[in-house]
Formats: sequence, structure tokens, C-alpha cells
Amino acid sequence: MLRGCAISHTVNVGDHMLKKFLKPLARSQIVMGLQGYMSARTERRFVNMSPAEVFSEIYRRKMWGSARDSDYCSGQGSHDASIIEPYIQSVRAFLSAFPTAPDVVDLGCGDFNVGSRLRDCCAGFVATDVVRELVDRNALVFGNLNVSFRCIDIISEDLPAGEVAFLRQVAQHLTNAQIASILPKLSQYQWIIFSEHLPSVDKFKANLDKPVGSGVRVSMGSGVVLTEPPFNFAVEEAKLLCRVRLQEMSGIVQTIAYRMIP
Repeated sequence: MLRGCAISHTVNVGDHMLKKFLKPLARSQIVMGLQGYMSARTERRFVNMSPAEVFSEIYRRKMWGSARDSDYCSGQGSHDASIIEPYIQSVRAFLSAFPTAPDVVDLGCGDFNVGSRLRDCCAGFVATDVVRELVDRNALVFGNLNVSFRCIDIISEDLPAGEVAFLRQVAQHLTNAQIASILPKLSQYQWIIFSEHLPSVDKFKANLDKPVGSGVRVSMGSGVVLTEPPFNFAVEEAKLLCRVRLQEMSGIVQTIAYRMIP
């Protein structure tokens, strides 16, 4: 009788723990589904826009949030300390291991909240973005850092020279065709430091296509992995620099340093 009560109690505790685990999981899946639906609906408006028009509109409408001290905000991935601190620490360590400080190119620098904290680890530093007003703002705000800010569409235009290129949570907002147009131009660099928002599960369908816009592929259960089809990006070496698990089971932000094939 006592044994039976013990078993019953164990089962009840197990059910409680299972429900406690599944409840946030279900809520997360529902939220992600709704986010995916709203994102797809929103991004249909961008279909006939150029990249400059798309991202100018995103900033104008504050679709990535807002910052108290700026008219421009590149979102959680550029301001949430739990995301950016591990990234900054790992990238600083990576850059500091070079025999001499490398020349760096930041492709899609956004509001430069992150890039500004890596400047002292670099020799030359070129920061690009497709939004002219944002580039002009960055040049004014960060004028003391000796950074060359340039308005460049990395999809269609030539990329600045350098040894290391940052591509931090940029590809996730682009179509597969746009990503594919960038990749051949990356071979000029020695290293690419590539950061993306991915599902938290070990196995997922990489590189599902999406419209260009503010949303990412995680709401589709996907994420950009350059070395997987259809990109099959050929590299000599890959080093995992950091992996940050986001709250409420909304995926991870993973940063990999790719050494280019000479």
C-alpha cells in the first residue's frame, strides 16, 4: 500500500515536471509560428524594393526596436548584453591572436554598437551599410574611432579590401539568391567571422529561402549555414567562436570563423 502511494506520488510529480517543461515549449512554438506568419506578411511589402529601400524602411519603422540615444537601432542582436558580450569577448580573443592587428571590414555594420567595441583590436577598419542615412550618422557619432564608413550594397557592389570580414546576423535577413551573390566576393579575405540566428535543435533544414526583410528563418525552423546546400561554401577551416542560447527557446546565435582557401 505504501509502495503504491509512492509510485502514484512519483507519477504525479513526473506529470507535473513534464507539463512544466512542455508548457514553455508549446508557448514558444506558438509564438514562433505567429512571428513567422507576421514576418512573412510584413515582408511581402518589400518584394519590389531595393536592399537600400528595404533596410531604410525597417529602420524608419523601427521594426528592430528603438534605442533611447539614437534614431537607429539594429535590434536585440546588437544591444542585448547576453548576446553581444560573448560575441565581443570571443572575437576580441580571435583578433588578438594575430601576429599583427589585421585590417577588418564590417559588412552590414548596422548601428555600430558592436563594431565600435572591436575597433581597438584592428589596424584599418572599414564599416559598410546599405542605408545612407545610417552610414552618415555612424560617421558622425563614431568620428573619433578612425573608421572608414562607406555606403555599399554588399549584394551588388564590390567589397572593400581587408584581411578579416565580419558578417554578423546579416545573411539571415536576405534571400538565398542575395546570399549567393555575396559569397564569391568573400574569397578575397583571409577569414570571415560569420554570425547567425539558428534553431536550437541539433538538426534542422538549413537555408530555407525567405523574402528579404526584417525577419529571420528561425520562425520557419531553419537558419543560414553557408557550408550546407545550396551554398556549399568551400573553406579551409572552421572555428566555433561562440554559441549563445536565447531566452524562451527561440534559438541560438552562433559565430564561426571561416578561414578562406588561399
